[in-house]
Amino acid sequence: MMDEIETPQWFLPTGFLLSGIALIGNSFIILLIASKQQLHRTTNCFLVSLSFADLGVSLSVFPCNIFCQPIEECRLHLLASFQWAFLYASVANLCALTVDRYVAIVKPFIYVLFMTRNRIVTFISAAWILPFIFAFVPLTFINTEEHVLRMRNYTYIVTVIFEFIPQLTLLFVTAHMLHISRKHARETASVMQQLRYNQPPAGSTNALPVRHDNRARCSVWFLAFVVVFFVLCYTITIAINCCDILKLCDYPFELEFVQELMLIANSAFNPFAYALLKQDIKKEVKQLLRVGAADRHRSPLQMEQR
Repeated sequence: MMDEIETPQWFLPTGFLLSGIALIGNSFIILLIASKQQLHRTTNCFLVSLSFADLGVSLSVFPCNIFCQPIEECRLHLLASFQWAFLYASVANLCALTVDRYVAIVKPFIYVLFMTRNRIVTFISAAWILPFIFAFVPLTFINTEEHVLRMRNYTYIVTVIFEFIPQLTLLFVTAHMLHISRKHARETASVMQQLRYNQPPAGSTNALPVRHDNRARCSVWFLAFVVVFFVLCYTITIAINCCDILKLCDYPFELEFVQELMLIANSAFNPFAYALLKQDIKKEVKQLLRVGAADRHRSPLQMEQR
């Protein structure tokens, strides 16, 4: 992903640390959702797909890049295609996840009818197939005489499709979901206040809308954090691509190293956002921690009796 330039001392340890965190975190999320029947929900299907994409990022972008460069037989162009395929698959899967949450928040009554099994498969398949097609296009002209001009035009197209448009769209859609969520919260609070004023009979199920509304708001905030961090991480990539394509500016070579680390950091951050902010996954993580703490305090005899 970078030219042959001097590597800063902080780059290697930081890169391996972020890659390790992304590898462990995304593997944990995938195994957790796969092993817990109660987590087999529509939204978590998109989370698993996104985690697989981030897992590919953690393996291909930094470790493969570091170990492949010194080897003469290593095909760097092919490796770069795989790297950008996983990076753009991560972007596309985040967009698919946002569509799922947008429909659930803005159009909750048609969500079940809209998000069918076939549509889920279609969204996830498209989120993988399209990035891989675009990522491997450069291999068709990399050895031609006009490869420099074609590469510049290609970079412009993929920057617009997989970086510029997704950032603007995700920010707008997330802001709209936050607005709708706050509107629903105010409406629910007004209804509950009216119900309490009317003194409902004992055993009423009025708490149900409140719990549903709280889950909806939590899912929006969880997605908002993921989207904002994604935008922060990919802003440097867009800036570098604009400078390269449009010849608008020069940038220090260290910025390319920062760019690579930020792309990995995005994949490393996502599992923590799921575990800390998404209620169903947070609940299962707490349960695992409680079980682990209880096992540590048991005596060997108690462990054998289990």
